[in-house]
Amino acid sequence: MPKWPDLAAGFKLLREVDLNAIRRQAESPFHLAVLGGEGLNKSLLISQLLAGPCSKESGIIPRVSEYSLGGEMPLGTCTLAILTIGCSGDCAREKDVFKQLRRDKIPVVVCYSRSDLPQDGEVISINLQGWQDAETVVANPGDRQSLTGVLAPAMLRACPGREVQLARNIPMLREAVCRKLIDDTCLVNSTYSLTTGLAEINIFLDLPLNIADLVILTKNQALMAYKISLAMGLTADWKETVPKMSAVIGGAFLWRQLARMLVGLIPAWGIIPKIAVAYAGTYTIGQAIYQWCAKGEKLKSQNLRAIYLSALKRGREAAQSVTARRKALRHPQPGA
Repeated sequence: MPKWPDLAAGFKLLREVDLNAIRRQAESPFHLAVLGGEGLNKSLLISQLLAGPCSKESGIIPRVSEYSLGGEMPLGTCTLAILTIGCSGDCAREKDVFKQLRRDKIPVVVCYSRSDLPQDGEVISINLQGWQDAETVVANPGDRQSLTGVLAPAMLRACPGREVQLARNIPMLREAVCRKLIDDTCLVNSTYSLTTGLAEINIFLDLPLNIADLVILTKNQALMAYKISLAMGLTADWKETVPKMSAVIGGAFLWRQLARMLVGLIPAWGIIPKIAVAYAGTYTIGQAIYQWCAKGEKLKSQNLRAIYLSALKRGREAAQSVTARRKALRHPQPGA
């Protein structure tokens, strides 16, 4: 199960309506600097960062610079810096560069590179402290799994709120960012479905709340879809992108809407199923958009159905989670 999203981020998602603002942030100037001493495979690291879904098709040419310590490093407009450090030897020069980056308020990920070790996998003690709360990881530039599993999350944590911009420019981050966009939207929609589902126990309120739900949930799904397209490097012109995405997910929207209205018409019985359907429908739409962006292919109906049915199980788990959380907030345990 994905982690519970930050409530502030959830409320922000519910209020978002300006697609142009989302576009401006995604297209804002970007500069990634990879710094470090000799023999740390900085070029290999950069090539790994620039490899990923739609890395060639998007046409985006990100500004990624490689700098050796001691040379000229114009970092004033840097969006993010990756400071590579050898696992052996001291790091006095790196400390000086790090202080400069912090003075300039540039987000930094300190990456101890295992490429300078005689044998990859050699056990070595590395002190990750002393970097003023910067994101600090140990990774091997030649090991894709260690980069996606360790370095990529650190890069995203270093630039909170700018995940779409980073993914748009760094293809290695795209899958992780899209997965987070889908998971967060699923859980936000699940939470919203719980709040309206409780009111729908009153049969006389059922129909108008179902209609209102469709508006809110559909808006959240549309924003998620647009952000996925931006993160995947597609054109940022939403007037061109949104109609294409509507064709890709039109069937999924209809499917979810029918299912939601059916379970919503059963007073009291429909709360848990309603949350599960909201979750599963949102997840299905997110996956359909991601696959279309990544492969340029529209998922077949049987594939959508398989994804939807699989997501229903996760949706039921999400329903149990959100209802339990609501009960805990309304009836806290003594001493909690």
